[in-house]
Amino acid sequence: MRDVQEIAEKKPHLKEVLALYEKVVEFRRLTADVTVTSGSLAYLPGATDVIFRSFLTVFTMPESILDPLKEAMKLGQIDLARLPLNEIPAFSLPYHQDELSAILFLISKPYFLQLGGSGIVRDAFWEHGKCPACTAAPSLSFIKQDEGRLLYCSYCENRGKWHRIGCPHCHSRDTDNLGIIEAEEEKGFRIDFCNRCKSYIKTIDYPLLDDYSPELLDIISLPLDILAQGRGYKRLSPNPVGMMKMT
Repeated sequence: MRDVQEIAEKKPHLKEVLALYEKVVEFRRLTADVTVTSGSLAYLPGATDVIFRSFLTVFTMPESILDPLKEAMKLGQIDLARLPLNEIPAFSLPYHQDELSAILFLISKPYFLQLGGSGIVRDAFWEHGKCPACTAAPSLSFIKQDEGRLLYCSYCENRGKWHRIGCPHCHSRDTDNLGIIEAEEEKGFRIDFCNRCKSYIKTIDYPLLDDYSPELLDIISLPLDILAQGRGYKRLSPNPVGMMKMT
């Protein structure tokens, strides 16, 4: 796999988001051994302290900034299982909604990695166009020449099969509603959009996985997110650093 530094040298416009991604990777390394209770809505009480301490260390934030969120999580007021449905906590927290969504996505990553790591549903057909492990909308799709199309979940990193043609979000398979956006400088990447639900998903040539992880492919193709959102289409699942809105 090619490393982040090599990508940053070739694509200097991505240096800032790649630097943030390196912090995300470090946070996940520090929390890799954190255990959550099976079926729980939040981390075990002791795990919450480890998660937040690691997050504050990696992202160099004052502890007071995340105190309200930490207390809410300890009190069981945040249902991690609802995050893939883009349901933000209804009670008041001192954060902008987009900022809160990104922080919750990053902080919940150890939980979802353990959920998806069970392997029970890996490579299954995503019958409803959503991850069968955590119910998230797919963030990417990959085209395999002989095996059709795979969907990828940015929450638990599960992969599964889907129809080669069709919108995974609203399930439309009417070609009058579906279209493609390509950019000459982004070889191997494209946008598949749906005019029925005004959503899009980035589709990537499967062989690129030989050189890059799905997360890095998502970041590398960020210019296509900007292009699609500039045309009024919406992304329904975060990228590896918690971003959904690029414009």
